[in-house]
Amino acid sequence: MLNLAMIITAAGRSTRFPPNKLLEVLEDRTAIEHTVSTFIEFDLDVYVILGYQSEKIQAVLDQRFDDKIIYEFNTDFHSGMASSVVTGVKAAGRTYDYWCFCPGDKPFIQRKTVSSLIDKLNEKKPLILAPRHQNKPGHPTFFSTELSPFFMAATGDVGGRQVIETFRSDTLFIDVPDEGVSMDMDHYLEFENAR
Repeated sequence: MLNLAMIITAAGRSTRFPPNKLLEVLEDRTAIEHTVSTFIEFDLDVYVILGYQSEKIQAVLDQRFDDKIIYEFNTDFHSGMASSVVTGVKAAGRTYDYWCFCPGDKPFIQRKTVSSLIDKLNEKKPLILAPRHQNKPGHPTFFSTELSPFFMAATGDVGGRQVIETFRSDTLFIDVPDEGVSMDMDHYLEFENAR
């Protein structure tokens, strides 16, 4: 079995939906709790990258998940998504086979989707593995830790997208029936507000 680090970025300022979309309650829990609970029962280490309103987010997660999460604080969260990705990569280090990335605002991903992606990763061991729904790439996305230099050079608001573009021919896209891989809280809240 591969050694995996799950890196959930939860440092953003939620500028489109203040005060904080990650703390928006969906049914019985917040969006960030839904996202973390999708991954917490798998055989991987879960890192949550905090920044904006870090104390509130950590308090919510601690209450539900106790000590199952490794927290890292992104001091540069104002500069965009790449700083959280770099923070996660530095925290997890190169002892893993793959880093798996997912933004904290992806509460709709199904666990069975994650399970099938991990199975495919163990079977094929590509440089990069990403789910795709109706031709739209989504999360969680798995990157071989061999790609460390490319992540350390990331800047701005792009996350792993730059790395996928650079290594597109080495990326294994898995088509899934799960709309949750590409649907985030911005889309959800826009829809809810429109209603």
